[in-house]
Amino acid sequence: MKMKTRLLIILLTLNAFSLLMLSACSSSTAANLEGDVYSQSDGITAQDFTGIDVVTGESVSLADFEDNAVLLNFVNYGCSESINQVVSSQLLAIRDLTDERDDFTPVSIFCGCCPTETLRNFATQNSFDWPWILDTDNSIINKYSDYLQTYGYPTLVLIDNAQNIREVVGNTDANALSDKIDNLTIVEN
Repeated sequence: MKMKTRLLIILLTLNAFSLLMLSACSSSTAANLEGDVYSQSDGITAQDFTGIDVVTGESVSLADFEDNAVLLNFVNYGCSESINQVVSSQLLAIRDLTDERDDFTPVSIFCGCCPTETLRNFATQNSFDWPWILDTDNSIINKYSDYLQTYGYPTLVLIDNAQNIREVVGNTDANALSDKIDNLTIVEN
């Protein structure tokens, strides 16, 4: 009887953990679905990371972009149609900005539940020409988890050319995002 009870407790714990991980990848805050939410984070050094771009197969790290403004775009795609719509809109806004200006580098980081082939196809079909990292072990997401808990998907972390986090925002239109990027590129090393 004790063995069955232990087994049941283990199974229930594993099930609860699985549900928690699934909800972390498929949930989004209401604020992101409804509009812009902003938070100032001046002076916090961005945590470095390394991942593999699912489109090119190349290794990418934040340190590769030293002396450049960076827009980390934490997203989830392929798990929920409602989140896919919000994420697609955000990615299109970022693409439009990269077509208009060359003073920042976007880097999209996807939670580990996103299907690799789905991401690769979506990036290629839409001419999203920046690094797309699938964070299969959530090591990058864990470094920025406080922001993700606040904003859900998408979460945008704006990093200046000195590798400091200047601002964190939720779902943001192209005009507001462009204004925020203007503030990233004036920081002197």
